[in-house]
Order: sequence, then C-alpha cells, then structure tokens
Amino acid sequence: MKKFLKITAAIVILLLIFFAGVLKYRRYQAGQTLIPKNVTGIIKINVDELYQTIALNMLGNPGYYLKSDVKKDNAIKTDKLATGLAIPASIYLYHLSGQPAGTVFSRLEIKNSADFENFAKNVLHLQVAKNAKGITTAKSRLGNLVLCYNNKAVAVVITTQIKDFEPILIDVLKQKNMVKANESPFKEALDQKQHLVFTNGENNGWIDFKSGSINFSNAFLAKDILPSTQPVHHQLSQNNTVSFWLNAKLKPSTDKIYKFKDLVLEQDSLIKYYNGNLDFEWTKSTTQTDSVITYEYNDDFEKVEKVSLQKRNIPSISVNIGSKGNGLKNYLIRQGLINSDSNTVNKNAFPLYKVFVKSNQENLNFSTLEKQNILTSKVASTDFLYLNVDLIKLGQQLETPFVTSYFKTLKRLEVKGKLLDNKKVEIDGKLELKDGNINSLYQILKSL
Repeated sequence: MKKFLKITAAIVILLLIFFAGVLKYRRYQAGQTLIPKNVTGIIKINVDELYQTIALNMLGNPGYYLKSDVKKDNAIKTDKLATGLAIPASIYLYHLSGQPAGTVFSRLEIKNSADFENFAKNVLHLQVAKNAKGITTAKSRLGNLVLCYNNKAVAVVITTQIKDFEPILIDVLKQKNMVKANESPFKEALDQKQHLVFTNGENNGWIDFKSGSINFSNAFLAKDILPSTQPVHHQLSQNNTVSFWLNAKLKPSTDKIYKFKDLVLEQDSLIKYYNGNLDFEWTKSTTQTDSVITYEYNDDFEKVEKVSLQKRNIPSISVNIGSKGNGLKNYLIRQGLINSDSNTVNKNAFPLYKVFVKSNQENLNFSTLEKQNILTSKVASTDFLYLNVDLIKLGQQLETPFVTSYFKTLKRLEVKGKLLDNKKVEIDGKLELKDGNINSLYQILKSL
C-alpha cells in the first residue's frame, strides 16, 4: 500500500512539473509574439492565467461546475466550438499610430484552415471574398469587423470607423515591421500576470477575474482635474444605495463652454464659484406628484387640454456642490438652469424628476426631496474619489426588468481614486458578485 501511494505521489508530482513546464514554455512563446513597431496602445489577454484560475476554482467547487444545464448543452453544437485557431498563452490587441480611435488590430495563428473558414462564414456570418496571392478577405455586413487570412494565420481589425484597412491587415498578416512583445516599449506592463492588462504608456491598467469579484486598476495622468492633496468629504450614510464623492478642482481652460440644449455654462464662471468638493447620494425611493397633460375632444370636436396629478416612485437623490453656493445659484439662475421663483431645476434641462435647489455660503444642493438638509460635517480621507453602489438595492429600486436582469448576479461596486504624485492618479475598484465562491467571469457568462 505504501509503495502504491509513493508511486501515485511521484506520478502526481511529475505531472505537475510537466504542466508547469508547459505553461512556462507557452509564456515564453507569448513573449516572443511579434507586434507592429508602430503600436501606440496594447491590450494583453492572459489566456493561460485565466484557464488556471478557473481550473483551480473548479477543483474547489466541483458541485457548481458539474451541474448540467440540458437546454444549454443541447443548444451547443460541436462545429460552432471549432474555430480552427491556435489559442496562445496570451492574445494581444493593439492600436496603431495614425488609425482611428477605438480601432484595434490583432493576429492569430490558424491550426485548421477548413474549420476556421467554416467559423468565419457560419458563426461570424462574414462575407468572404478570395484575393490574389493566397490571401482571403472577410467582412461583417456593417464592415466593422474585417479579417485577412491565409492557411497559416489571420489578421483582424475591429473598428468604429469604416475605411479600407486591407493594406494594414496584410502587413500585419505578413508580419512586416514587427518587434517581439517582450522587447517592445510596453514590456514592463505586459509582464504583469493579471487576466487582462492594458497600456498606452501614459495609461496603465489591469482587470482580474477572482472568485466572487472582478478587481481592476488604472493609473493615468490627471489632465483635466486637480485632485486634492488632503481630501475631505461630507459624511455619507453607509446604508445608501449609491454614495459618491469627488475632491478635485477643474483645470482652467481658455474660453471653454459647456452646452446642453439651450443652456450655456462657461467654465471660467464655474471655476470661480466651485471649491473642489462634490458629493452625491441615493438613499432610497421617494414619491413625487407630477402634473400629466393629456388632450381630449369636447362635444364641438375641439382639442382640449386636461391636467391630472400622478404619483410615482423616484430615486431619493441629493447632489451637494462645495462652492460659493449663493453665488453659483445666482449664476445658474441667470443661465436658465434654475427657476428662481420655485427654486427648482428647469424642466427643459432635466425633465425626469422635479429637482429642488438650496444654497448657503459654502454649498449648493440639488435634491429630489423638497426638505433636504445641506450636509455640513466633513471627514478626512486618503481618497480624492470614492464610489459605492449597492447593486442589489439599485436593482430593486429601479423596478425596470430590462435593467435589473443585468444585476441578477451582481452585489456591489466599489471604486477608489488616489493621487500618486502631482500628475498621476490611480483608480482601484472591485465589482462583487452574489456568489463569493465561484469565478466571476464564469458566473457572468453563465448568467447571459
């Protein structure tokens, strides 16, 4: 028996060593992947890291993963799973210099050209056209997805702006003017092991799919705002549906104007009154009575206006702007955003709810509650930005099936912003799911 256990343990150890070696080699190969020299921003999807995370989670929760969903199992066909692609340890998506914003390119190896062409035609529903010199082009109906491929590899572009990308795709396919990923200017960021890593030099971030949560981080240059070096915020209730504060000033910009419908707000005037503090809270639901106008025809067939009162549940929201409150209010009255006679926001500017306005020397408050007290007590914080959303409460209070269906697996979102130095800030966040034991990506995909 002891001999059998020793042999079993030895086999398990050898298998672990073998798999560790395979993964290490695949990581090495991923670092050798060629990317264009003119890449300005890149996203790396760590496929193997994601597989490992989900595999370990499956071992810890076999009952959840082994549940059979007959309808889904029957709906999945094997031919749809055969993409014909060789999935590497890491997939790279990149933006190229001189190309439209929101356009990403990639290149993948093909291991079975027949399966890949079948996938392009019957699953992606692309229109396929044969080109000369063994290169095939395939496009979506809208033209926002374009492939150029031969029997060895495929170059891909996903775009929001339709143009002729074929020459660039052919260069990517043939690997012209390339550099190894681990020798590129983005090497340091691409060495990170989070499931998804992105960088453009100035903006660096990542996303990780953990058990019961999606964690994310993004560090970037604060171009339009000046975060406070000593943040303070009003004391908000821990039971809020949504809590948010921002402790930062706007950077002045010459003659900048904000336009919304018929309203015009000048940045210089806003900066003159604003002191760098903004708080928002959604506490619960409240009831408002609105006038509803309908039209009927009288006995003389004349169209007559009829006004009726209607009660409805709306969010109990309060926005508090730290400022020279009375001065800011008077400015917004002059611009037509606030009605001075009723102390409410102009319905043309915000037609959804009736919003009441209060002010004092240090604050301007907007609220859907008529009797809203302006917050006064303040506490210090290490975060210049904070957001906390109770997604369970939010789903219940919205009472909209289309929206709440997307919240069925979600629990809470928390985001924090810190000032790293005088120029850079870091935003860290966590999206919690209701089941804290199961991998977050798997939960979300299963709920779709």
